[in-house]
Formats: sequence, structure tokens, C-alpha cells
Amino acid sequence: MQGQGTDTAAEPGLRDRKRARTRQAIRTAGLDLFEEQGFESTTVDQICRRADVAHRTFFRYYECKEALLFGMDFGLVLLDAFAAAPSGLGIWEAFEHARVTTDGQLEELAEHTVRRRELRRRFIGIRSVHDFALIMIDAFSQRAAAIAADRLGVDVAADLRPQALAALLAGMTRRHVVNGEEGRPLEDWAVAFRQLLGPLAEPGGVPGPGPVPLSPGPWAASAPVGGAG
Repeated sequence: MQGQGTDTAAEPGLRDRKRARTRQAIRTAGLDLFEEQGFESTTVDQICRRADVAHRTFFRYYECKEALLFGMDFGLVLLDAFAAAPSGLGIWEAFEHARVTTDGQLEELAEHTVRRRELRRRFIGIRSVHDFALIMIDAFSQRAAAIAADRLGVDVAADLRPQALAALLAGMTRRHVVNGEEGRPLEDWAVAFRQLLGPLAEPGGVPGPGPVPLSPGPWAASAPVGGAG
């Protein structure tokens, strides 16, 4: 009975290692083919043949070939650290804490990470790669908004602050992923926003510390429909 229990306990570990090897084989095959013949000339069938896996197996691990250019946990390490930051920290401070503790990494650090980023920069002009990058960025920023709303104890659909953070992070991440620029500290972006908004961003510039509700604003009724031309 003891031996049986040991075998049973070992099975999940064996399955996990097998899945990891399969994922690695698919990823390596895809990156090799992208380098050898380009992204658009590479098909999922070719990747499967090179990795020696069934077509359906590919889609158990990756939703499309574009996903091979991104980490499987894109943004999750940083956002998990944001969610776990000390409760006494404000939103800016909590995200900066997460950035420092994770070294600001959006993707898992692995031997293929630099290679994948180089290929992504090479192929980001391809429509499907560009669009997939935007999907990944949106998912990252919206999860950040949900975490921010939870930390603030507000409804993400009724308070602008979590969505304001999401918009900021989407812009930062787009520059990193789509434009291929290195990330800058969150504080640099906070300074830029304060400079842009002027008195509104200064302490006391916004009345009260309470939530900023979603509202059409006073311009909605008078704003013309359509453009001038």
C-alpha cells in the first residue's frame, strides 16, 4: 500500500514534466522555423512535424502560432506581485513594489526569452502578430485594473481609478512589446502624467480622496455628433 501511494503521488510530477517537455518541443520547433523561413511561411502543421506532436496537441498548449512569440505567463508574475503587495501601500506604491520585486519582467525568464523577444520585434509588423500583441496587452491591463479595484475596495465598472491605471499600463506595455523599447520605472510615467495634467495632478488638485465615478461629464450634452469635416 505504501508503494502504491508513492507511485500515485509521483504521477502528477511525471505528467507535469512530460507536459513541460512537450511545450518546450513545440516552442523550440516554432522558433527554429520562424528563424529559418520566416513567420508567415511557417504553418502549424510544419511546427507539429518538427516537434513530432499531433496537430491537436499543439492547440492544447498554444492557441495559435502567434502565441509562441509570447511567454505563457505574460504579465502574470508582475501582476501576482501587485496583488500580493502589502495592503498598506497605495496603488502607485503597490505597483512600484511589484515592479521592483520582479525586476519589472513581463515574461518568464528562460533560455528562450531573449530569442523570442528578438523574433517578436522582427515580426511585429505582421498584422496577426501585432493584433495578438494588443490582445495580450489588453488582458494584462484589464487584470491589473481588477487587482487595483480589489485593493481599493471599489467596483471596477463604476470607479475610474482602476481603469486609469489600466490605461497607463497598456501604454507602457505597448511601448515595450509593440515598439520594442525598454521599460521605464513607473515613477517616470507618474511624473509625466503629473506634468501633463498640471494642477489637477498636484496634491489637493482633485477635491477629496474618494473614488472618481464614471460619468459622461458636462461636455457630453453640448458636444457635437461627428467631426467638423
